[in-house]
Amino acid sequence: MESKRCEVCARRVAWIAMAVSVTLTILKFVIGYTSGSKALIADGLHSASNIVTAIAVLASQSFAKQKKSSRFVYGYGKAEFLAAGFVTTFVISGAVILIVVAIGHLLHDPSTAPHLTALLVAAISVGSTEMIFRLMRCVGTRLRSQVIMTAAWANRADCFSSIAVIVGVIGSRFDIPHLDPIAALAVVAIIIKVNLSMLIEAVKSLMDVSANHLYSDEIEYIVSTIQGVQGISELKTRQVGQHFWAEMNIHVEPLSNVRKAHLIRQVVRDTLLKKIRDLEMVTVNIKPVCTLEPNG
Repeated sequence: MESKRCEVCARRVAWIAMAVSVTLTILKFVIGYTSGSKALIADGLHSASNIVTAIAVLASQSFAKQKKSSRFVYGYGKAEFLAAGFVTTFVISGAVILIVVAIGHLLHDPSTAPHLTALLVAAISVGSTEMIFRLMRCVGTRLRSQVIMTAAWANRADCFSSIAVIVGVIGSRFDIPHLDPIAALAVVAIIIKVNLSMLIEAVKSLMDVSANHLYSDEIEYIVSTIQGVQGISELKTRQVGQHFWAEMNIHVEPLSNVRKAHLIRQVVRDTLLKKIRDLEMVTVNIKPVCTLEPNG
């Protein structure tokens, strides 16, 4: 039930994020031009990239939920990681544009200080993007969604870039015109760092990196409490979209008959699926206890 509520919340927050990003993009471009704030115009480019992240969240949520087909027998869970990779690449590209704009501003002193309306729009941006970040982080953490977490951090980075605009506008009012582009460059570095980390995680997930560090202790504990199981080995887990799959060997008494061994395997599978919400598929192999090997 909680998972269903989170999925509904994920769709809502994506639409809210898109509406906020569209509004902020228009405001930043218009007020940036009329107020003479180049930093705010650059910040508008970042807000425009958040529109793409919101679209990616909605598209991946819809695509990943499709039923398995004869062509895609394992489902569409990895669509989330593809979307996350696309979003992070797009945001990094936008950050490169911000670098060019900031350096250009740094090399050419502005003739006049930006109007204070730029400060107001930047303050609105800080409040709204921080709100979206907190909502998306909550949903992304609960659903273990890579693309939602990527979108969340993209909004947090937008918050930081708006803070840089505030610093720059205030600095220009105190005859420190270079403070604006310098702060912008620092923020761009943060944007690139955050999104590179997200991109690396998306690539790892596409390559089926192990999720044992998240789930192995819980799985081993649950399996160890099931009657008839003498041990577990070769536990392998991987994340597929918002869920994860597990494969393992369970060891039973060598004198157990085939029917009893298969019943134990079924109990292990059903118990894991029942107790671990994120677990979608379990493959359990049976081995006699005499072949027990260290857990790989």
